[in-house]
Amino acid sequence: MAVREKGAVVDVLDKRISDLERRILTSEEDVLGLKGSSCLGTLNNVQKNLDKIGTKYKRIAAVWKNVKELETFLSPEFMEKASLSDDAKADIIVAGESQLRSCAEQLRQVEDLKKVVTTEPLKDLPTWSAKLQPLVEIHIQQKEEFSAGSERLHNLLSAYNNIINLLSKQFVEWDVLLTQIEQAMEVKPAD
Repeated sequence: MAVREKGAVVDVLDKRISDLERRILTSEEDVLGLKGSSCLGTLNNVQKNLDKIGTKYKRIAAVWKNVKELETFLSPEFMEKASLSDDAKADIIVAGESQLRSCAEQLRQVEDLKKVVTTEPLKDLPTWSAKLQPLVEIHIQQKEEFSAGSERLHNLLSAYNNIINLLSKQFVEWDVLLTQIEQAMEVKPAD
C-alpha cells in the first residue's frame, strides 16, 4: 500500500506541476522556449549546471555550502534577535550625548550659514566672475613678471656677493703683504 500511496502522491505532484506550467506558459514563445521539456526538466538542468559550476569553482561551492547560514543571518527574524534591547539603545544614546549635542550645534550653524549663501549679492556672482576675469589675467601676468624680477634680483645679488668676496680676499692679501713689508722695515737696524 505504501507504494500505491507514493505513486498517488507523485501523480498529484505531476498534475500540479503541469497545471503550473499551463498557467505560467501563456504564450507560444514560452512553450517553444522549453523545447519540449517541462519546467521540472528545465529546473533539473539548471540544478545540474549549478552543480557543475560548484565543482569547477571552489569559492562558489563554499558559498553554496553556506547559503543556509547566510539566509538565517539575512532573515528579519535574526535581525530582531540580534538587535539591542531598549535599555542598551538608551545607554548608547546617553554615552554619545556630547557627540549628538555637538552635531546638533553644527547643524544649527549650517542652517544659520545657509541664509548667507542664499543672499542677493551671491546671485550676481556670474556677472562679477566675468568682470574679474581680466583681473585674474593681469594677476597672472604680474606674477610671471614678479618671478622674472625675483630671479634677476637673485642673479644680481649673487654677482654682488661674488664681487664683495673677491674684493675682501684682495684686501686681505694686500693687508698681509703690507704687514710683511712693515715688519721687514722694522727689523732692519739703522747704520
